[in-house]
Amino acid sequence: MDEQKENRGMIQRATDDNDGDEDRCRQDSLPLDLAMDLLSRLPAKSIARFLCVSKHWSSFTTVPSFTKSFATRCSAQPPSLLVTFSKNLKRFVFSFPQDQNLDGSYPPVYSYQMTDTDSWCWNHSQSIHGLVLLQGSVIWNPTMRRFSTLPTPTTNKTVSYLGYDPLEDKHKVLCLSKDESKQPRVLTLGAQESWRIISKDFPLHYPYRDCHGQCINGILYYEACFRIGDGGERRIMSFDVRTEKFDSIELPEFYLGSYPHMILYKGRLSIVEIRSLPSIDIWILKDGDSSHKYWKQKRFNLPLSEIDPIKSKILTFNGVSDTTGELIFTLWRFSDSFWVLYFIMRSESIREAFFEGVFGDDFRCCYGLDSYGIHSIDVIPNHYESLVSL
Repeated sequence: MDEQKENRGMIQRATDDNDGDEDRCRQDSLPLDLAMDLLSRLPAKSIARFLCVSKHWSSFTTVPSFTKSFATRCSAQPPSLLVTFSKNLKRFVFSFPQDQNLDGSYPPVYSYQMTDTDSWCWNHSQSIHGLVLLQGSVIWNPTMRRFSTLPTPTTNKTVSYLGYDPLEDKHKVLCLSKDESKQPRVLTLGAQESWRIISKDFPLHYPYRDCHGQCINGILYYEACFRIGDGGERRIMSFDVRTEKFDSIELPEFYLGSYPHMILYKGRLSIVEIRSLPSIDIWILKDGDSSHKYWKQKRFNLPLSEIDPIKSKILTFNGVSDTTGELIFTLWRFSDSFWVLYFIMRSESIREAFFEGVFGDDFRCCYGLDSYGIHSIDVIPNHYESLVSL
């Protein structure tokens, strides 16, 4: 009852200047907890449309219990693959089911277009519990179709990372200067706070590349460099999103990859290295290694002979399924269909998913797309719908 009173108070404060709104009068005849439960069961695109009905309707999505209920329901469902590309100052976004063996005429779960979004650099992070970080400290919520530019914490050149703490249900952005003498800063999203300086237990390092890293089970991993003399030593840094503590991990001695993709393999931190298909190397951090420097290498071979020879030549690695642990490959372009290849490491086998009818001739004509397919697509796995509003 106390929570319901608190929720009603939050909604009342958000709609104080809308006393004559007929929608609110009708809504007041329905118990608040029942109304919120019904709304939380609707698809995200329907909820997004309801935001435009009135301030009263919009205020529902700011109530923590409502957004948490919606997030819990979405997390229990299979994640999605987001596919996005740009054409003629428009950005197109498609969502496809992930981790499901679909073969045939399956359209996207949803699709939409946005205009004038490519003024930002479209270098992006993975989807972190429904949010994506774009280069330039822009937060994108694909579900709500909203972009929020974060305040610049410093005039120095910086690299930002997006993390999520599942225990406290908080997103945080870690900002590092390329000058390792500058202290890092942290911003908790949605908390109406300013950037905070982390002054304790900060090992001097700087971002090695303008990459967004990976967040796994509340730990943010990214590539860093420690200055040694006139050169530098590459390492993996870990940042606990909840405690805001740093730690460093030595890269494998014979690791040659440029952009380490960190995953959990059989419960242990691992790095996927793909230099030349069909060979796939997984570097696995050994159990009980308190020094964080002993790795074991395991090699897999992708059975390319089982797929179309043309497809095997234009495969792109797009990450790992958080739910099944399978490696995800797509083509670096698509036309009127979209094809996904999953590599199951435990059995060294593959499965395919095929989506037809993504767009047809009318769509091509309307937006000036050629018949040879869309190039330079971005694929973002493990996306869950989110109502988080910044």
